[in-house]
Amino acid sequence: MKKPGSLCLVPIGLLSLMFIVSSSWAQSGRRLHYSTLFNPGTVGTVSGEVVRVEHAFSGSGADYCVHALLKTSKGQVTAILAPKGYMKEHELTLAPKDRVTITGSMISVLGKPFILAMAVEGDRTMKLREANGRPVWAVGDDWHVHSTSRKMTSAAASIGTSQ
Repeated sequence: MKKPGSLCLVPIGLLSLMFIVSSSWAQSGRRLHYSTLFNPGTVGTVSGEVVRVEHAFSGSGADYCVHALLKTSKGQVTAILAPKGYMKEHELTLAPKDRVTITGSMISVLGKPFILAMAVEGDRTMKLREANGRPVWAVGDDWHVHSTSRKMTSAAASIGTSQ
């Protein structure tokens, strides 16, 4: 004969499993669309040497986003460039030791300096975003930049940009 207390464990276990699964589904849709962080008021320029190039999921997760870590005279900053597929299609490349100048929106994410690249100048010029932040690879009106005001932290002062 089964103990009455063990019958209560089954529903509790099922409810716990449902909570864990639903929480993980909810989190999977919470990826960052970098374009929502673009702020025309923080546009500046940084120059430096590429330390490394990385690929990270962003936005819908349909493609990797290319990031480049730069060493500048004022410290390090991560440049958020473009989807990997777009860069490959247009033969846009960066490699460690490349010297570049990047113009874009200076932002801070979790206290670290980033620049949402509008243009990258090196051996050639790569145009990646319009002056309003719209990515050149965007199609249609849904390109994830919203006009709502956001409280932004400018990283421009901490990495020495020119405006």
